[in-house]
Amino acid sequence: MQLNKEKADFLQKAIEEWQSQELLSDEQAVQLKQSITVRKFDWKQVTVYAFIIAVACAVLSIIVLLADKPLRALIEKFTQITDFGISSILTIFTGLIFWYTKRRFEKHPDTPFSNSSFLLFGAFLSLAMISYWAKTLQVFQHNYAFIFLLSAIIYAGLAVYFNSQTIWVLGILMLALAFGTFTGSSEEQFLGLNFPMRFIPFSLLILSLLMILKKNERLKSFYRIHYITGLLLFYVALWLVTIFGNYSSYERWLEVKQLQFLLWDGVLFAVAATGMYFGLKLNDFILGNSSLVFFILNLVTRYFEYFWHPLHKSIFFMILAFIFWFIGSRAEKLWNLKFLEEK
Repeated sequence: MQLNKEKADFLQKAIEEWQSQELLSDEQAVQLKQSITVRKFDWKQVTVYAFIIAVACAVLSIIVLLADKPLRALIEKFTQITDFGISSILTIFTGLIFWYTKRRFEKHPDTPFSNSSFLLFGAFLSLAMISYWAKTLQVFQHNYAFIFLLSAIIYAGLAVYFNSQTIWVLGILMLALAFGTFTGSSEEQFLGLNFPMRFIPFSLLILSLLMILKKNERLKSFYRIHYITGLLLFYVALWLVTIFGNYSSYERWLEVKQLQFLLWDGVLFAVAATGMYFGLKLNDFILGNSSLVFFILNLVTRYFEYFWHPLHKSIFFMILAFIFWFIGSRAEKLWNLKFLEEK
């Protein structure tokens, strides 16, 4: 059994623990240890990063090509391709990519990363296709919210069809872009809420969909990633509110003292502490860890806001080091206490 060094060390310690508790005999422990080999280089991570970079570069290449007016004009001059022609070509290429991706999923199930890279490329290509059709048909030119909304619907369908969690997250992000574009189309605040503030109810709406995902057999596999994405949207929005409040004007925000945002600081602390409590109590790893991250982020943000200028930088970082040590030691004790209770 080949494992990376971290997993191999963990398994070695687990075997030794089972041996000390007499759950394994000495002979069995030796046999299990001998079956573990440390992988010298983790090619899996390299594969993932390589495919991510490849897809990103391919998408960037298309975006630059479509955005570069002189280059596009030169291509159109020699090829006489109209917007309708470009839209049609993008549609054909998108269809071919998805057809090829489907075949790869069926014939090469042992190469999930390369399969997903084709799927991801097809997803981005479909966004370019939708954008160009909107330009060709001269619809949604002044508000791109409907383009993002249509992309979100297509991504949701693709995610279910290919059972891709990555495309599901892209669908949620497209839905967030559609919401942000639609509500930000006017210069005034939307229902009296600035951008960070209005994404709090939006993220809660996203989290409310978890009940549907949990009950639907075809959507159950997206529950975890949907939960993580929804929580991150919620906590990021709430964290930004602690910084900007409900101000949309940068000039007005500069005139306001940060002390006026103390209420929102307290709200984030209270929500994060509640999330940590229930995460620990219910063994909800996602809720507990997300809440802990943003509790610490809120603490560090407030520390920088209120003490960066008054304190000498040496004392500033010394106190910061103590804060992180204190948080780490408390978290370690809570974790060990929870572990002992489970045992």
